[in-house]
Amino acid sequence: MPVFSDPVVTLDGVSLRKVSLSTLDLEVMIRVENHNPVGVTLVECPFAVLCKKEGNNLQIATGNTGNAKIPARSVTMLNVPVTSHNAALAGALVSFVTKGGIEVTIEGKAVVKFLVVTKTFPFTRTVPVTMVQIAGIVAGQEKQD
Repeated sequence: MPVFSDPVVTLDGVSLRKVSLSTLDLEVMIRVENHNPVGVTLVECPFAVLCKKEGNNLQIATGNTGNAKIPARSVTMLNVPVTSHNAALAGALVSFVTKGGIEVTIEGKAVVKFLVVTKTFPFTRTVPVTMVQIAGIVAGQEKQD
């Protein structure tokens, strides 16, 4: 009988899609590596987008990959768009302006069904969002108008 290994679920990255005074559109990239000779099912992967304000993490958005089949011996990238319409966003934007950037943390749990066993894999990653990134997005939005 072959030896099976747990799939590896990680946050591959976060990118900004659009910024305004009332919303923040992000794309969260979830990477699922399956090194086994059989496929697995990502049942769901709920996550929260957090940013720090005065030392506290504020939730500014949530997302979920939904159900996805991960083929045997493969790496699958799942891109999940999320939008924040949250009052905490105002605090994040103030911090962004005063400090020239913010750190965004993604915390989640991937629920993976592997043969007949379901397992949960937590993950966390913090990434910076800088003025340069915002300037590039704003310039891109102006060109599209």
